[in-house]
This record gives sequence, C-alpha cells and structure tokens, in this order.
Amino acid sequence: MAEEYVRKTIKLNKQLWDKFQEKIEEEYGSTYKHTSEEMEKAIENYIDDDIVDIEKSKTKINNLNDEIKDLKNKVVSLEKDNEKLNDDLLNEKTLNKKRDADNQQLKDSLNKITIDKNNLENQVDSLDKENTSLQNENKKLADSNHELELENKNLKEKYMIQVEETNRQVQENTKIKNKREHAQERLNKTQDELNDTLKRLEKYSFAIGQVQNMSFIDRLFNRLPEQVKQLQPGKDEKE
Repeated sequence: MAEEYVRKTIKLNKQLWDKFQEKIEEEYGSTYKHTSEEMEKAIENYIDDDIVDIEKSKTKINNLNDEIKDLKNKVVSLEKDNEKLNDDLLNEKTLNKKRDADNQQLKDSLNKITIDKNNLENQVDSLDKENTSLQNENKKLADSNHELELENKNLKEKYMIQVEETNRQVQENTKIKNKREHAQERLNKTQDELNDTLKRLEKYSFAIGQVQNMSFIDRLFNRLPEQVKQLQPGKDEKE
C-alpha cells in the first residue's frame, strides 16, 4: 500500500525554525527534502517516546557540529597559512629575482673591475716606460742645465759690466740733458724778451708815424691819437 502524505500548516518560533534549518544544512549541505525527513524523524521519536535515541542524536549532532566548527576553523587557519605561504613564496620569488639581478650586477661590476685592472696594469707598464724615458731626459736636462748655469754666470758678469756702462752713459746723458734744458730755458727767455721788444718797437714805430701825420692844429692843442696816448712815458716799463 502506497504511503499517503498530508500538508499541514503549523505555527513555530522563527528562531527555533532557523536553528533547525541551519543544523539540517550543516549536516546534509542542503535543506531540500531533508527538512521533511527530519521532521518525520522527530515526530516518530516523539510518538515512540525514544528519548534515549533523541539524546544520542542530539549528542551526535552536537559533536558533529563541534567537529564541523573545528574543521571550519582549521580550514580558515589553513587558508590563512596557505595565504601566508603564498605571500612568503611571492616574496621569496621577488627576493630571488632581486638576488639574481644583484648577482648579475656584481658579475658585471667584477668584469668591469677586471677590465679596469688590466687597463690600469697596461697604463702602469706604459708609465714605467715613460718614467724611465723621463729619467733619461732629466739626466740630459740636468747636464744641459749645468752648462747653462755656467753660461748664465758668464752672462751675468757681462750683464753687470753692461749695466755699469749703461749707468755711466745715463749719468752723462742726464748731464747733457740738463745742460740742454738750461740752455733751452735761456733761449726761450731771450726769445720772449726779443718778442716783447719787437712788439714795443712796432708800437713806437706806429705811434711815431701817427704823430708825423698829425696836423699843426692837432699838435698845437696836443690832440694825440689814442695809440700815442697809450705810449705815455713809463707805462710800458711799469707793466
């Protein structure tokens, strides 16, 4: 005989119902069909008054719930550990890349240092050769310098003689120059006196001409020309 099913509507505490649903979902992963099954089991247990089984089931469910919680916590912890390991791995990869780059840079630097070292050794060899050559040249220059010092000594002696002769000539030239300047001063003074005399003579000559050209009336009344008046006796001498 096929089982018959009935559909009933009942009123339950919402918080209690939500907890019931959560437990079913925790145990089976879904409430589909399992809600009715668990309600039927609960009713059967209630009818059969199988309290011991109920308690065992509760204990089992609680234990399972605790185990599930522990597992969830372990999963969360493992996920955190895994995330940390991934971060550590990523950091390690980054550090490895940086180490590889640093190592490559060190290799390049070492190669450059080796090249520079070889170049410096070549330069040192070249400088040693150049130093030897310079020492030889320096010896030649020292010998030449000694000869030049001797020659310079002779030149200094000749120079001193020439300086003395030059000083003597300068003194003589100075005396001659002083005499010439004194003679030039006397000549300039004489020339100035001669110029003044000529000017005075020219004025007197002009004044005499003016007097000779005066009429009898002008002479009678002493109407002398202005140029003659300027040649009053003693005026030029005072000036």
